[in-house]
Formats: sequence, C-alpha cells, structure tokens
Amino acid sequence: MIGDFDKLNHQSLNHLISYKELILSEQQTAAAYREALKAVIDPEIYQNIVDLGLVYGVDVSDDNAVAVTMTLTTPHCPMGPQIIADVEQTILAHGASAVNVNIVWEPMWTPHAMTDDLKRQLGITEPEAEPELEIELIAPPPPAPKKKGLLNRLLGF
Repeated sequence: MIGDFDKLNHQSLNHLISYKELILSEQQTAAAYREALKAVIDPEIYQNIVDLGLVYGVDVSDDNAVAVTMTLTTPHCPMGPQIIADVEQTILAHGASAVNVNIVWEPMWTPHAMTDDLKRQLGITEPEAEPELEIELIAPPPPAPKKKGLLNRLLGF
C-alpha cells in the first residue's frame, strides 16, 4: 500500500516537472510578459504598473531573455527598488531565462500615461465637454401702458 502511494507521488511529481519544463521551454511573447506585469503593484498607489503607464516596452530575445523598459512615478520613488525586484521576479516566474530592467526618465511619467479606465477609477479623468444647450429666447412682453394718474391728468404728461 505504501509503495503504491510512493509510486503515485513520484508519477505526479514527474508530471509536474514535465509541465514546468514545457512552460519554461516555450518562447513567450512580449504581449504575454506585459500582461504578466499587471501583477506588479505600485505599493504607494495600489495599482498595477502597466495600467499606470510605467512600462514603456517589453522586448524578448531569441533565448527568451526579457528586457523591460520602464520608469517610476518620480526619480526619488522610495519604492523603486521593490518595484524593480517585483518586475524581475514576475518575469522570471513566467518563464524568462533572464531579465534586464531598464529605468528611463524620458519621457517623464505623468498621470496622462495611465489608462482611461484607471483615470476614471481614480477620479482624475479629463472633464468631458458639456453639451451646449440651445435655449430659445422668447421676446419680452410689450411694456405695460402707463397709467394716467392725477398728475398726468392735471398737467398733461
């Protein structure tokens, strides 16, 4: 009985190793790695770095080494080292043979780089132009006739 359990465990382990080798041997696309980077969260803003617009490019070489070109919200971002480490770990976990994170400062990040959905979620969307209301003006009523009072009757105004 114990031998059967060990045999079953050994077979499961071999299948798991084969599956992992299959995943690691497949060439991933830049789009797949970019999608994987949505798991990396900026700890200060609590949003993923792709939707924040921090990732400028993902390049995959023939040997499945990945180069990520990105920026941070500010040059003095205190969470920069953590974000870079998370990017490296995420890309390696998705099958890359190596990761190179290139931090660039041009173009500088601004909130305009965020996706429209994230801008709406954070409440920083550009105000939509209000439609112009067409108001039909009505001609004013004619002036009321002057009352002829006592002075008017006496002095003839």
